[in-house]
Amino acid sequence: MDFRRIEWIFLIVFIGLDIFLSFSYMQNNSKIVFSDDQATSTSSTILRDMRDDNITVGSLSTKQGEGYYLSSQVTDPLGSHLDELSNQTYAYNRTTHTLRSEFGIPILLSKKKAVADLEKYLKTGQNIIFGDQYEYSAGLSSSDSMVFVQKTKYGSIIDAQGELIFKLDGDEVISYTQTYVGDLTVLREKQATISANDAVQLLYISSEIPENSKIVWCKLGYSELISVRGSVIFVPVWNVMVQHKGTKNESLKKVNALNSTIIKNQSTGSSTSSRSTSTSTDTNSSETSITSASVDSSSLLNSTQTNVAATTPATN
Repeated sequence: MDFRRIEWIFLIVFIGLDIFLSFSYMQNNSKIVFSDDQATSTSSTILRDMRDDNITVGSLSTKQGEGYYLSSQVTDPLGSHLDELSNQTYAYNRTTHTLRSEFGIPILLSKKKAVADLEKYLKTGQNIIFGDQYEYSAGLSSSDSMVFVQKTKYGSIIDAQGELIFKLDGDEVISYTQTYVGDLTVLREKQATISANDAVQLLYISSEIPENSKIVWCKLGYSELISVRGSVIFVPVWNVMVQHKGTKNESLKKVNALNSTIIKNQSTGSSTSSRSTSTSTDTNSSETSITSASVDSSSLLNSTQTNVAATTPATN
């Protein structure tokens, strides 16, 4: 056997393999270098397609933010402060932890500074439990309701579990609905969130933004992800209000800002649906009265939804 010839064959094969691997390495490096440009090109294409579909977007930030996975125990903070309320008739649902109240004497607001008047009223700490822990949300408010969202050291809670909704009759506040999230605990270290621009484009390519529509506003806030073992998990969520140009109907879309997934089929109240539902009322007539007795949260999760009650009359 000609071993010399075999050696040359192996040498040629190894040289060919080296050339192939070197070429592949250069190709991969080339792709990495231009990945940002490709992403920019894809984003530009999506924006062009949105314009073709007559979707008005406006200026959206492309900057990433930061957020946490947060946890809150299912407790009853509002229920433990009901005796502080006066000059109003209220009903408290200890299953949903929702307080509904009607003022004995409506609060008169100034037409030019209605928001400032109501903010000042909340800061006094009178007649609204934890009132100074809410901030006004113009995007969720309407002509017949003023919506305040709960604020925390981690950011706003844009979710029906942390809302204060005032019902208006002209220039008067006649009633309100309130929910409140108890103490929050950080479950994981701070993580990067997607940008507002990324969230809107994800909604578009997922067919969540129809033709002939407009992005009214886009805001990052915490919303419920899941409820498990007596705790509620909250994550940072991009809230995107979409308005149909023809009908002016609006719907609120939600995108998990940590894992870029769309949150659907929530039934937690005004924040997860159109603005018109923000002042909806519970038709369960048994909620018209409440009790001062406390209820263990674990028993609430294992039992059917019931309303325990006793009447609290308005005082003048």
